Amino acid sequence: MKYLRIIFLFLLSAMANLAWAQPELPSEQVEVIKIFEAQLAESNKVAVQPELPTLDTTVAKQTYDVQPKTIDVEYPAPRLKPITYKSDEEIADAYKAYLKFGGGLPKSIYGDGSFNTLIKTGEKKAVDIGINLFHHQADFSDKKVENQRFGLTKAQGKATYYSDKGFGVGGNIGYTNNRTSYYGYSVQPFKVYPTLPKEDVQQVYGIFDLGGKFFNSVQTAGDINYSAGFDLYAMGDDIAAANEFGFDLKLKATKWIRGKHSFDIGLRTDFTSFKVSGETQSLNNYSLTPAFTYHGNAVKVKAGVNLMSSNDEYFPFPDLEVVLNLTGNELAFYTGVNGDLQKNTFRSLTTYNPYIYTGLPAGSIVNTKYYHVYAGVKGNFKSFEYMLQGGFKPTNDLALFYYRHQQDKLSDFDVRYDDVNIINLRASLKANVLKSLSMTATLSYNIFDMSNGEEPKPWHLPALDANFMAVYTTADNKLRAKAQVNVQDGAYYNALGGVQRWGKLNNLFDVSVGGEYWILKKFGAFLEVNNLFNNKRQRWVYYPTYGVNVLAGINARF
Repeated sequence: MKYLRIIFLFLLSAMANLAWAQPELPSEQVEVIKIFEAQLAESNKVAVQPELPTLDTTVAKQTYDVQPKTIDVEYPAPRLKPITYKSDEEIADAYKAYLKFGGGLPKSIYGDGSFNTLIKTGEKKAVDIGINLFHHQADFSDKKVENQRFGLTKAQGKATYYSDKGFGVGGNIGYTNNRTSYYGYSVQPFKVYPTLPKEDVQQVYGIFDLGGKFFNSVQTAGDINYSAGFDLYAMGDDIAAANEFGFDLKLKATKWIRGKHSFDIGLRTDFTSFKVSGETQSLNNYSLTPAFTYHGNAVKVKAGVNLMSSNDEYFPFPDLEVVLNLTGNELAFYTGVNGDLQKNTFRSLTTYNPYIYTGLPAGSIVNTKYYHVYAGVKGNFKSFEYMLQGGFKPTNDLALFYYRHQQDKLSDFDVRYDDVNIINLRASLKANVLKSLSMTATLSYNIFDMSNGEEPKPWHLPALDANFMAVYTTADNKLRAKAQVNVQDGAYYNALGGVQRWGKLNNLFDVSVGGEYWILKKFGAFLEVNNLFNNKRQRWVYYPTYGVNVLAGINARF
């Protein structure tokens, strides 16, 4: 209010001066009665209650359109640095040489030795050398079975050179001397020769092996793995003076796509020449195997074909497989179909049946053609690993074995081929029950359908084959013990002679135990007891297996 009064007096004085300055105004006197006082009326406070605006509860959908753009970022690869890891378990010592030598009852000698070493010839160059020697012979002859003996000797050497250029070159050489006897003459019902010197019935198979391989030893820039190799052998026997030569050339390449998918292609040429009594038989197979494999998070799909040719005939076989991981590693389902030509050579036939007639007639060296359709489940569950599979296998020219009942010194077998449809069931189980105890079990069961062929039975082919094994190892690795059970059903046999007869052989139930104990760090002892129940089942008619036998000796490692 004080300032308003001052302003009012200032204006009044200015007006008076202005009036005084007007010449045209009449000169009159002005009487001031009272000075004007301006006052503001008292104001009343208006109460206002604030209110919030109504909330907007509607949700608006926003659309964003972001254009993709590639940004080049230079990111150096991380360098992994090792960290310290402390383990309660000690790392096992590595040894270059191993030796196992012993003997047993009845009248056996056993020896097994190996030497392996890696020699570095440069910063990224090395040579891997290995030598293996093996010998085992035993004589089970007695008053009931004459000349029941065998002997097996092997010598093998190998070497691989790893270059600093990213490739490797390897080679192997070996010789096998396999000695057996045709002792069936002393078991057959009609003993034309009750007693024979061992030289008259002893058979010796000699096999020379040679091989070589060239491959990439490190990952290539284009993610391509390659290999080229060959295997050849020369084989002969003493009785029939038969000879066989084989040469197998194998080329293979794999292109990896995104580090997990693969495209494979293989080329193989397999030549076999068999000669006996001046007559030569040849069997040459060629195959081309392209395939693509897709690896997804829960699925693996392989699509390929096996194109084969043999003796101017062509055979396209499928090579398909699908694997679905239903619950990760615990359960996977798989199914597929494939096919192939399996060679029946002098070497493969005598390996399966060492008592075969080595003067094989013309047409004995042939291919077995088969298709295989299968499906199954497999997986890992805690400490268990399992597999269960069923399949159907239509087969042409499956090898069957006849017993040749002839009036000569040898009791041997002939080969017959027939068409057979096979239904196969397979199962396996592996379990680490305890830290020191592991168990494995495998089973295979075949159902032979002979309706498409000429033979009524699958001669000398067992239907059931099962194996159970348990291995116990102490924490300090000084003791390793194992127990094994082999079960096989009896096979049907057909004996040819003046009167044709056939039957079924007895079953096999073989229980064996063994173990080794390291008395010192580098020296130990071993013991094996085989066929505890003395089961003398005949795997081949008139050829009983060896009864209970014991083998013991010493171990050494350096």
